[in-house]
Amino acid sequence: MTFNPSRGFRVLIMNGYKISEAARATGFSVSALRYYEQEGVVVPERTTTGYRSYRDDDLDSLRFVARGKQLGLSLEEITELLELLDGEECEPVQTRIRHLVNERIGQAQERVAELVGFTAQLQEAAAKLGVHTPDGACDDQCGCRSDSEQSTATPRRALIPLAGTSGSEIACSLHPDMVGGRIDDWNRVLAKAKSRESVSTGLRVGFDRDRDLDLVELAALVDAEQSCCSFFTFGIGVTTDRVWLDVTGPDDAQTVITAVFGAAE
Repeated sequence: MTFNPSRGFRVLIMNGYKISEAARATGFSVSALRYYEQEGVVVPERTTTGYRSYRDDDLDSLRFVARGKQLGLSLEEITELLELLDGEECEPVQTRIRHLVNERIGQAQERVAELVGFTAQLQEAAAKLGVHTPDGACDDQCGCRSDSEQSTATPRRALIPLAGTSGSEIACSLHPDMVGGRIDDWNRVLAKAKSRESVSTGLRVGFDRDRDLDLVELAALVDAEQSCCSFFTFGIGVTTDRVWLDVTGPDDAQTVITAVFGAAE
């Protein structure tokens, strides 16, 4: 038979998915699947003709890769978790994911503190610009070349820009250098929490009274937070065996509540 180059051929892959089909099923690009194969994350079988053949288990693994990426996990961490998923026990997988997610929470809160501080610096600079405008070239007081020593009536604070339509000002007057320490204080108290549940416009954090919870420390921390973040509303409830902290705020503050105090479980 004479070979006809214009004639098309279709290679059939039995009991498997071609790479294009796997890409459509998982939402990854074909190039991403090739990369994951190269890195040993998800390695499909090959047909006798050399084509990749993805199984249902491979698709499940790729969906888990997508989940890990959503949580900010590295490819190395995701690969480690995939090995745990091959086992018959869920507990080791959950334990490891929880540990990694808690690390990411700490890192995200550090970024929140850095962004609040940086926002405050930008706002302070913006407030000083225009206070003094020389007739000629810029000078040491105009705020263009460096921080101006010209004082303004605007207090140094950080506004947290969030999407929303409530019109309320989501502002924190805490000095930027102190934001990280305040978050550390909250983390130390919130580490003792036993539950988190949604309440109207906010979150309820529950504690056991026998878990070495210092009510005086909690009340002092609430008072300090209320002083600098008046958009929060706090409530503390106490029974013989339980303590709960309600943190509520306007719609625009819900993201901040979740970032600082955690999400409902």
